[in-house]
Formats: sequence, C-alpha cells, structure tokens
Amino acid sequence: MNNKVLIVEDEFIVANDLQLILKQAGYMVTGIAVSAEEAYEHIAKNKPDLVLLDIYLEGKQSGIDIAKKLKAENIAFVYLSANSNQTILEEAKRTDPYGFLVKPFREKDLLITLEIATYRHKNSIESRSRQEKLLQEKLNTISQQTLQYEDYLSETARLLQAFIPYDLIVFEVKNSNQKKCTAYLRIGFDEYQFISERQLENITNSKSSSSFTEINYLENEPVIYETDHFNPKLSFIKNHFRAESFLVFPFPLNDQLSVQLICCSKKKKIYSQYHIYLLTSAKKHFKELMNQVTNQQKVSKENTKDNFEQTVSNQFSDIIGKHPLLLDTLDLIAQVAPYSTSVLILGESGTGKEKAAQSIHNLSMRKEGPFIKVNCAAISPTLIESELFGYEKGAFTGAVESRKGKFELADGGTIFLDEIGELSNEMQIRLLRVLQEKEIDSVGGNMARKVDIRIVAATNRNLEKEVAMGNFRMDLYYRLNVFPITMPALRERKTDILELAYYFAEKFSREFNKNFNGISPKMMQQMNGYDWPGNIRELENFIERSVILNNGKSELELNLNSSSPNSESFIKEDTQTLWQKLFTNKKSLLFYG
Repeated sequence: MNNKVLIVEDEFIVANDLQLILKQAGYMVTGIAVSAEEAYEHIAKNKPDLVLLDIYLEGKQSGIDIAKKLKAENIAFVYLSANSNQTILEEAKRTDPYGFLVKPFREKDLLITLEIATYRHKNSIESRSRQEKLLQEKLNTISQQTLQYEDYLSETARLLQAFIPYDLIVFEVKNSNQKKCTAYLRIGFDEYQFISERQLENITNSKSSSSFTEINYLENEPVIYETDHFNPKLSFIKNHFRAESFLVFPFPLNDQLSVQLICCSKKKKIYSQYHIYLLTSAKKHFKELMNQVTNQQKVSKENTKDNFEQTVSNQFSDIIGKHPLLLDTLDLIAQVAPYSTSVLILGESGTGKEKAAQSIHNLSMRKEGPFIKVNCAAISPTLIESELFGYEKGAFTGAVESRKGKFELADGGTIFLDEIGELSNEMQIRLLRVLQEKEIDSVGGNMARKVDIRIVAATNRNLEKEVAMGNFRMDLYYRLNVFPITMPALRERKTDILELAYYFAEKFSREFNKNFNGISPKMMQQMNGYDWPGNIRELENFIERSVILNNGKSELELNLNSSSPNSESFIKEDTQTLWQKLFTNKKSLLFYG
C-alpha cells in the first residue's frame, strides 16, 4: 500500500493506537503532530498522501485551520473528533473533508474510511486533470474559429461558466492609457446579457461611469477578493451588480497590450486557489485566443449588437427556471455529465431528481445507450435482487427462462437508482461490488459478468443520518457521494413559480384542448405565498386541476369548494387539509407519488 499518512492528534494514547493500526494495515506513518505548527512542519518536510486530523488541538489553530491549507495543496484529510457540537461540525463540513470519524471508533471503520478517502482523492485528481485538458481543448476550438470581436468573447464567456462559476464576467483589454471593457451578465442557463461600455452608461444613467473598473486598474498577478478583503477599484461592480466575490486574472499579451479577466459572483467564498490554478494551466491557450480577439478589425462595432444578446440552450429543456440555486445545480450537471463518475442526487420528493438524472445521461458520451430507471422503494425486497441482477433458468420456482436484470440492460448506458436509501443492507453490499468491480452475478448464476454502466442514484433521505444510525453503509455512501448534486426545493426558488405555472398551464391547456387566458393575479399571489411541500410535482398537479375546472374563456382561478380563499388562509392551511379540499370532487381526482 505504502500510502503516507500524517497523524495530527494531541492525545498521546489515541495517536499511538492510530499509528499501530495504520502500520499493521500497510500504511507509512510519516509522523505525529500535536499542534497546527507541528503539522505544517511535517507537511512541508514530507508531503503526506493523507492526513488524519483532530479538530481540537494544542495552540491557537484548530484542525479546521489546517484543513484549509490541506485543501489548497490538494492533500486528502479525514477528521477525527469526539465533539458533536453542530456548529463545529458544520464548519468542518464546509472544508470538504474526505471522511469523518467520531471517537471512539472501531479499527474496521478507520480502515474503511481511509480506503474510501484514498479512492475519492484519486478520483478528484483524475477529475481535475480531465478539467484542465477539457478547458484547453475548448479554448483551442474557439481560437480556430473565424469570429468577430464580441463573438469570440461571448463564446469564451459561455465556456468558462462550466469551469469557473460567475454572475458577471468582465473582459478588459488595456493598451497604454486606453482600455476597452466588455461584459456578460448571466440571466439564465446559457443566457447572457451583453453589456458594452455604452450600455453601461445607460444602466448607471451616468456618462462618467463608462468602465467597470478604474482606467489604470491592472493586477500584477491572479488574485481573489471578498468583500472583507477588497480592492476599492472594484467598487463599481460591487455596488451596481451586488458582487460578493471576485477572481481577477491578468495576463500580458505583449509589451504594449494586456488582458484582464474579472469573474464576479453574488455568493461569498465561491472562488478558490484551484480556480486560479485551472486558469494558469490554460494560460498559453488563453493568450493565443486573446491574440485572435485583439487582432480583429471590428473591435468597436457595438451598434451592430442588440442591447440584449441571448442564446437559450436546449440541454435542459425539461427543467424550468432561472433561480440562482437552480442554475448552480444545472452547472454541476453540465460539469459531471461528460464523465462516467457516479452521481448522488439529493433533494425532497417532487424536486425533479429524475429529470436531473435524465439530463446527466443526455449530456454524456453514453447518450446513445440505454437509460434504465429503477425505483428501489417500489420493488418488493424479495424481488429486488432478481430485478436488478437478473436470474438464470431454474434459479427459483417459476424461473422458466433466464432473464436479464436492470444492470445488464443498462450496459453501455446509465442506470438511475431512485430512492437508494430504501435498499436493504444485503443489497447495499451487492451494489457496492458493482461500483467497485463493475461486474454482476445473476441469481442462480455461477459466473460474474462485466458491465459498462454509469450509476446515478437519488434519495430524499439524509444519508449522513442514515449512516450514523447504521441503516446505510458508510463505504457505499462515500462511493456514491463522489459527486453530490442537490435539487433545491420549490420554496427556495419561488421566483420560478410564475414560469413553472405558465409552463404547466400551457401544457395542460393543449392536452385538454382548451384556450389558455393567463393566471389571475390573486391565484399567483396565493401560489407565491404557499410553501409547496410537494414541490414541483404538487404545483403541476395543482395547475392541472385548475385547468380542468377552467372554462377556457377566463383566467385560471384557484377553485376550492367553488370559491377562492384569501391568500392568508391558503398559506396557513396545512398540506393535508389543502389536498383534502382540492380533491373533494371525485370526478377530477388526481394522484401523484
């Protein structure tokens, strides 16, 4: 094995026990540190592959402080702690550890956690390498095209979103005492508002504000700013676009000409050293592209551009909305889709987990292969093994012929395991083998078969709690949780309710051959005031009922017991009471799962 492990633990007995266990298991222990200062010395002297990290240590700095340095240096770490303080645990979780062990722990749990951490770290390194290569390839592709100035920048802006998240991106081209600024404001998935210097004057209603930054602003090296560590020369962007985080990446093209890229986000702490590393690794390709850009003759033909430049992608045609939380989710889907990495989709019932899984498949290299859906909660525990793995003729009473299971049917494609938290412990063990070995054993069979599948799993349960309660295997959780994606609840993205409501209303109006005349303001007010515990599925069924009860000549109204309630009473009604009223009329009874 020979993986180098550093132990950071200020309790001598615990540290000594860890050292003995690790050496017996074949790990190389590089040392034991009792404080952050000692840990930093060990890391500098003999860079470990993995660090076992106690949260509370001697001295002023904690394990969480060390974790931030380890993350910046791309070293895997696993927390050790006897403390269950929720605030501390949440802070530790934000550092993205590769595992977490609560003292006292069993030797078996320690070794499994280290194995999983090693696996995840290896996967992370491979993923970063693929990202670097992909970014360089796509920059080269743009460079080889013949485009106008703004078109080059537009394509570059769209490309970068998948690698470095932003709400506003600014391109500054500086030559001696002149500077040309072009920006793109994100307004949807693959939808951007083009902002030139002239349009910036219209936005601010001031001719004195024709630039995003001061004319002499040029950083000497890449830098990340937050509002608590801030360069005043970025004040205009902060004030007018409500930006909280900034990544500034300058690079000279020649002695006379420099380009500066400024990525801005409304979220705090969103940029990391990895983003700078990613851009730096592609610096040569950026320079080639920007040389192409600056060599174009039509640098200032802004009057040929519309004030609003927009291209809508068909990649997520079935996922409706533009809320930032949803856009973040779509960005993650677009990032992970090209690879065969396992994905765990989290979220409440009705948030669209299946549509997210379908999108991952559609955007992947496997899109021509099968997409097999399995609802683990809907299959009897006695049948799920044969459903997933298939069976041979004569394997059990009634098996009159051999049958392929869902895993084999998904060969060359994607299998979507919904409600993964419902699997029994025995089935969890078998699924773990599929993830590790990429092979299956059918019921009654005596030979393992290799399968080429991608596993996308989903659950509405809190799997971390299920692991703590012993209901879900820790090793399976971390194998699935390589790339987690959380679907936001509808109550967290209420600005999307209007677009969703119109989408469903038009859909059902066409289906029922009725005219759609809009939605009444009162009904919209009530829908915006409701928390939608059933999420999008609940909203869809509610709109369907409204269309059914509508005469096709008037706006949709909220119809409960032949009269619309006021917003306040609607909001206060609990879900059960609401739906009992909604479905009083048995002729229009609708069910949703």
